Amino acid sequence: MLLASLIIAVCHCLTAVAQQTPPTLEVIQNNNTNDVVPGYIYLTPNGLPYSTPCVFALDGTTVFNGAGKLSGTIHDFQPCVYQKKQRFCAWQGSTAYGYGSGQAVILDDQFQVIKALPGTDYHEFKIVQALDSEGQYSDTAYVTEYRQVRRDLSAFGVVPDDGSTSWVVDCHFRAVDLSTNAIIFEWSSLDHVPLSEGLVPPTGGINGRTKANAWDYFHLDSVTRADRGYLISSRHTSTIYLISSKDGSIVWRLGGKKSDFKLEGFSFDSQHDVRIVSSKGDLLTLSLFDNAYNTFVQPPKGLSSGKIIELNKATKSARLVQKFDSPSREVGNPSGDGGSVQLLPKGNVFIGWGSDAQVTEHTADGRLVYAARFGVSGSSANSYRAFKAPFTGIKK
Repeated sequence: MLLASLIIAVCHCLTAVAQQTPPTLEVIQNNNTNDVVPGYIYLTPNGLPYSTPCVFALDGTTVFNGAGKLSGTIHDFQPCVYQKKQRFCAWQGSTAYGYGSGQAVILDDQFQVIKALPGTDYHEFKIVQALDSEGQYSDTAYVTEYRQVRRDLSAFGVVPDDGSTSWVVDCHFRAVDLSTNAIIFEWSSLDHVPLSEGLVPPTGGINGRTKANAWDYFHLDSVTRADRGYLISSRHTSTIYLISSKDGSIVWRLGGKKSDFKLEGFSFDSQHDVRIVSSKGDLLTLSLFDNAYNTFVQPPKGLSSGKIIELNKATKSARLVQKFDSPSREVGNPSGDGGSVQLLPKGNVFIGWGSDAQVTEHTADGRLVYAARFGVSGSSANSYRAFKAPFTGIKK
């Protein structure tokens, strides 16, 4: 009995120590300042005994650790502009099987919540400045939500043991006017994308047999404004969609089963963080993180990478402009989840490698100029996205 109590006490002690151990950033490569864009690295390490927003200097020094300042699982910590002031944005809540339920939050310079958007998932939270109905600029937020709804999935081999109707995830995103909380636009995957486009079958924790295990056939992971529409990324269909802001209909697809464009000499799979780099005439340039791997589908399709691609809307073709490789290119060790690509001044590109706990910076031609790994010894860390930006500090 005494031995058992001693073992329990030791375990509690070790857990407490682990919870107090802050994540670190180990710099692997840092070229001279002419190559590397100045700034700070924003991470939200998960996979540890706790979840915390962090800011690191380029030399690996921790300049901010927000442990205990937000509750639950935290994702997507980044600087943002709200009401014309520099703020911080993040998401907090609970997660299971690759998506979450919680709230997006805006924080002031004392790291206090000044605005919350409940009922959201963590995959997207962006604030943009857009014209309102009176022609004035207002803050608009893009947020995602994953809803479990009943659907007959017998065509996909899913029939619950009790004979009831199966469950599927309906991915939503909303554009919200932050001054009034009015929903400017809302979109549903089930309203516009058939279940047959899914490339990830009902399996494991998303087998569709119960509400908690609803089949996530779509998996929406990024939203960005486009000309007269929205550009969204679906991980589980491996497709980028341009949707109309008028009625939500699909204007075109890139990738997946029903691509409207021919991909010339390249591919992408289970991608994250699709953003518009430039748009000029018939040419549309995008950035994305190509996971080339989905943990629900084995084996990996290849190695993860950041990519810049160019679409020609006239010829319905797409070409690879630049590819950014990981400095640790172990075959069979791609990033199975998360990842981000951020364009920096001077044409540099900053990449967060998702479940592969590292960040890198590259010149426009693909040359690696900065690399660092993060986490806590003995833990497998990850950060859904990573950002590089100025840091003005948190007031005590």
